[in-house]
Amino acid sequence: MRDLSYFFNRQNKFSNLFFKPEDMGDEEREEITKSLALALHAEVSELISAVNFKDHRQLKCDADPTKILYESVDVFRYLIAILNLWNIDPDSVSDAFDDKDMFLHMRHAIESQSWDGRPVLVFDVDDVIAHFRSNFIDWLESEKGVVVDKDSTEYYTTTEVKAVGLNPEEVFDDFIADRNLRNLTVDQGITNIINYFYDKGCWIQLLTARPGDVLQCKYDTYRWLSTSGLKFHRVDFSAEKYRWLTKSEYFDSGQIVCAIDDSAKHSAEYAKHGVPTLSPVTSYNTELKDVDGVMMYYGPNQLKILIDTLLIKGKFM
Repeated sequence: MRDLSYFFNRQNKFSNLFFKPEDMGDEEREEITKSLALALHAEVSELISAVNFKDHRQLKCDADPTKILYESVDVFRYLIAILNLWNIDPDSVSDAFDDKDMFLHMRHAIESQSWDGRPVLVFDVDDVIAHFRSNFIDWLESEKGVVVDKDSTEYYTTTEVKAVGLNPEEVFDDFIADRNLRNLTVDQGITNIINYFYDKGCWIQLLTARPGDVLQCKYDTYRWLSTSGLKFHRVDFSAEKYRWLTKSEYFDSGQIVCAIDDSAKHSAEYAKHGVPTLSPVTSYNTELKDVDGVMMYYGPNQLKILIDTLLIKGKFM
């Protein structure tokens, strides 16, 4: 069995008869991508013509496996031509396939579960379960030469990044592009607490403000979850967490026990609208100490006590 590199090399040799990607700018590559994608679409149409796809037609023909085979090869070649055009190598395709495969299986498992009205705990991910900020600060120093005090009152360390002439958004994009989200360290104590309440019968909803429309971010989040040892029912992405919650199936049920979040913004919004909120004590969310409806905690044991108290007080279980 030939490996993927063989097919990339053979297709590249043929494509070079018509164009050479190394001599092109992005605008020209985009135009050729359009042409290749349209040709691929035509080959998909030829492929489907090998079977009976018109349900309204009474007259049926025999399916043509040979045509399916050769038209599929044409589809495959056009896909490889597009990947070659953008210098995407076989190893990257293999890794992306694994990411997508893992995501599809995990999503299927998640979507196979239906909320049955049980008590809901809404957990943030970064700096509640995953040590995002400390990992990000370590990366800033090792990769960008930016030294940041971990007790800084800024979450994203914008001041220090700007001070050395870097763009904070671009730096964050670099952090994601380096695939760091799949390797964040896990707070094992919090993970144990979440797994405890999962086993106890609570519904665990993970809600992160990470940009889920950034594919590397989404797939690396799922990859991290798959290796975290965390038990949960759902995971969703939203920069506006309270608004997301109002549109969820839980909102009018009276079954939301609490939200657990480190962000001053999200925690204050939850609490302002009557959602009991638990927040870890950090250097960057000290203003939450004066917000009604927000209870601060120092570590897993205190978090467990607070959740148990809310469950008993609300007669959820």
